[in-house]
Amino acid sequence: MNDKQYQEIASLLERLSRNNAMSIYGDWIKNSFSKELIASISVLTHNDLKILDSLFKQDLSISDVVSRTGLSQGGVSRRVNMMSEKGIIHKYQNDKNKKTVFLKLNPIGQELFDFHRKLHDHIKEIFFQKTQRFNEEQIRVVISFLEAILT
Repeated sequence: MNDKQYQEIASLLERLSRNNAMSIYGDWIKNSFSKELIASISVLTHNDLKILDSLFKQDLSISDVVSRTGLSQGGVSRRVNMMSEKGIIHKYQNDKNKKTVFLKLNPIGQELFDFHRKLHDHIKEIFFQKTQRFNEEQIRVVISFLEAILT
């Protein structure tokens, strides 16, 4: 690799890391979802979305969320409290176990999870469209290259 190639790759990787969903898919997002929903999701962190994802299929205790997400107990508690205050998650205790706090997605939490899932589906669709012109060997080379620079 020469210096020019390095500069080009570094510039592309920087652009890739700088881009976010709004800058790349803004028109699709604006046309597919309400302004309120877009505003709600813009305050969520990646960890918040991991928490919502873990609660998608069933109510869980905070410790279950911790084990499913790999996040710290304190981190989950802080994010859950924020999302509870915003009406995204409902915290409750069941009759059998008053000590354990369980979490459930409120309707807005469900909408936010659906938004996130649809966005990922859209990104995947675009990704497949943009990479159709590459054969298997070329894709393997890209994967090997990325693995090499990330290790």
